[in-house]
Amino acid sequence: MSLESSSQVVCNMASTLRADVYVAPGIPFPAPNDVPEFVTPVWSPMAITLISGHREAVLVDALLTSGQADDLADWVNSVIPDKSLTTIYITHGHGDHFFGLKRLLQRFPNAKAVTTASVIEHMQHDLEPRFYQAMWASRFGAQLDIDSGILSKVNPLGEQDNTILLEGHKLIAIDAGQSDTWNTTYLHIPSLNMVVAGDCVYNDVHQFLGETNTQQGRDSWISIVKDIMALGPHTVIAGHKRSGAVDGVNNLAATIKYIQDFGYLVTKTGSKESLFEEMMKIYPNRVNPYALWLSCSGAFGS
Repeated sequence: MSLESSSQVVCNMASTLRADVYVAPGIPFPAPNDVPEFVTPVWSPMAITLISGHREAVLVDALLTSGQADDLADWVNSVIPDKSLTTIYITHGHGDHFFGLKRLLQRFPNAKAVTTASVIEHMQHDLEPRFYQAMWASRFGAQLDIDSGILSKVNPLGEQDNTILLEGHKLIAIDAGQSDTWNTTYLHIPSLNMVVAGDCVYNDVHQFLGETNTQQGRDSWISIVKDIMALGPHTVIAGHKRSGAVDGVNNLAATIKYIQDFGYLVTKTGSKESLFEEMMKIYPNRVNPYALWLSCSGAFGS
């Protein structure tokens, strides 16, 4: 297991469930041609949530590379050595959230991969050969271990009731729409007063707005975060987070403010370079400025 990974545990005195959080460190990769020297290409750190009862557990998301998936499987075994992983839920179709499925299903053959029908549609897009090669293989190459038939092992939840049952407790998958990409979801666990937010929420990591590069898209993302607020969670686990950062509800307001600041500065700056510079003045210490560079490039049509 990577020494940079971390684990937090969340419990609720009124619930028999518990949740543990694993943070996979960022992954550097070769710089694309259009990245300036002052930006280091890194894939953002990712948070994976393990929700368990007395006997069974559900894992949320599957990471990107084979090495990450193997480390995650080792961690799961260390946290729940006497419990059975029954379900792996995928929050959305970006490859960094499901490319590790093959390895995880090999390690946990009794687990069932599930998500909503809308997420499966997005997963199909990221596996389309031309897109996969340009977006994923060009960056991570041999670090990936993809089964071309992996989607045959992903089961859609019922359209009328996107619910996973864990020892009688409901884990409710909510189709959210456009956050940092299209067809995103989050998982609401009422008995833990928790939302596992996927990429609808970030925690002290530069947010990716490269696919959310219109005011309509940014408004949609803000609306999703407000919907999460309305659920009144006590704990919010972001899809991308700084290792060690607390999974508090403060991340909801912080996610909205980042989007608003970005949208405001898009109208006040004239280039991706100046937009990047102004955002870095506001957020000098957030993890992974490369994600911000991609956002700035998307805002100005690159």
